Amino acid sequence: MSISHLLETFEEINPDEDLGQSPDDQRTDHELAVFERGYKAGWDDCTAAAEQSGTALSAAFAQNLNDLSFTYHEAYSAIVRSIEPLVRQLVEATLPDLASDSLGQKLGAEMTQIARTHAGSQLLITCHPSRRSMVQSALPDGLSLTVSVAPDDRLAADQISLRFAEVEREIDVARFATEARTLIHNYFESIKREPLNG
Repeated sequence: MSISHLLETFEEINPDEDLGQSPDDQRTDHELAVFERGYKAGWDDCTAAAEQSGTALSAAFAQNLNDLSFTYHEAYSAIVRSIEPLVRQLVEATLPDLASDSLGQKLGAEMTQIARTHAGSQLLITCHPSRRSMVQSALPDGLSLTVSVAPDDRLAADQISLRFAEVEREIDVARFATEARTLIHNYFESIKREPLNG
């Protein structure tokens, strides 16, 4: 029993065939037309399959990129969380000393600014008695100010008050250290609040 009726055929009856052609020429033209239609159908199927494969590949690539971004965010968050105790210990151990050591530098910079804007003024510096020698050694040379230093035990060791021309300024490195601690604390808290999946 033949199964030819089950197979797809690309043959068509062409009413415009040239009846003046020889049977061999007609057969050759017919076979060529059938071949071209079959080739075109195969090419179309191949193109459609390639497009579907490309779409699937693009979707898979996008998903892989998305997974990679999650992985990066998770790694970053985990690293930040793991170093938090170390950073906090470093801050607590070094920040007070750094702030205290910078007191003289801050005083010198402040006095230089005052000398520029209020030359010839009388400047009274008050500080904790334990800081008097440090303050005197930190006074810049050649300033156009009349400077006097007075101890005041009501001030903390890291506070200095400057009074000139009815203006009062305060240098407080302890407050700077507190603000720095708050900034670091807020940064780590913001990292903890972020979801791990980005």
